Amino acid sequence: MCFGSVLAQGTIPESPVKIAADRFLAMTQADYYPNLIKQKTRISHVNACDESSCSGTGLPVTLIKFEGERIDDATVSLSWQTSEEINNDYFELERTLNPSWGFETVAKVKGAGSIASLQSYHHIDFHQYAGYTYYRLKQVDFDGTYQYSAIISIKGSSALLSVTALPNPGQGKTIAFKIDGLKESEKFTSVIYDARGAIIYSDIDLRTISERQIIKPTLKDISPGKYTIKVKSANRQATFSFVVIP
Repeated sequence: MCFGSVLAQGTIPESPVKIAADRFLAMTQADYYPNLIKQKTRISHVNACDESSCSGTGLPVTLIKFEGERIDDATVSLSWQTSEEINNDYFELERTLNPSWGFETVAKVKGAGSIASLQSYHHIDFHQYAGYTYYRLKQVDFDGTYQYSAIISIKGSSALLSVTALPNPGQGKTIAFKIDGLKESEKFTSVIYDARGAIIYSDIDLRTISERQIIKPTLKDISPGKYTIKVKSANRQATFSFVVIP
């Protein structure tokens, strides 16, 4: 597919300088990049076009979904699906804080080669940023041919949420947890899991009294071993592993 424009007869084209200036001004607006985002797309070849002709052929990989979500302050979950693949070697997942700066590769995921059924892919990107982070896929064939997907944006957290155990290791009857990043009077939940993933403590009705919250759950009968605490607010969560000693 090729896009072009035809000037009406007698219309004076704008100067390259003005066009560049208008584009630069648009890029400074807060909604410039989010307005470019399309989360569902079909990857297709885009061949060079001249003024009189334009031709394109579909890539042998059909991308039907590419999406992501921030799991917590430091973790982004990304997934995509294809309905058909022919000679698909691998995908590269690329990331940037600003598409005009270019992208960096953060993961390489093996493709399915040639297959005519639904394929699902998933990757966890450990990335902390309070603003928007932008991702795209680079699909590469066995012969080196490649194409890009559309760009998706993932919104960051306004503040980092963290939880730590004090002390660590510590005894169940004395161990406490320090939580940073919550606003005063913000509601949150606290859940503690054992090494098998079973819940051994839960409090779903907590509220902060300061930006640095200290909680002291009742764990005096807890067995020695490794545990994980998860703290979750309305739109953020944080986890921390700690060790209980006799």
